[in-house]
Amino acid sequence: MIFSNTLRKLDYDDVKKSLIVMENHIRSMQEQLEYTLYNLDSANITSLNTDITDIVSTEGGINISGEMVSLKGSRGETVILGGTGGDFRIVLAGTGGSPAIYMGSDGRLVVGSSCEVHLDCGEWD
Repeated sequence: MIFSNTLRKLDYDDVKKSLIVMENHIRSMQEQLEYTLYNLDSANITSLNTDITDIVSTEGGINISGEMVSLKGSRGETVILGGTGGDFRIVLAGTGGSPAIYMGSDGRLVVGSSCEVHLDCGEWD
């Protein structure tokens, strides 16, 4: 509960006293609301609807919006997972944001001209 106090009974015959009671109550509500908003952080938020609220890191490298997650590197490298309008996609872009690999919801993988493919035939764990 944000507001823990209830408005004290007003004396309608003493308007000045009643206004003081109302002013004090409003001031108390303001202080409680300011405290609550000032202390609102990741420790006490349990969930967010990404269709309503975008989650963006300070530098903008991480962005979660709707059904999509994107990560951006300092040199324009990009990874996008998710979709818009019902289409799921995976996009990888290299330095400068040049498209390298794209896969749509149809499962078709497109390797762009800026992508270099190196095959490592070593052992994988």
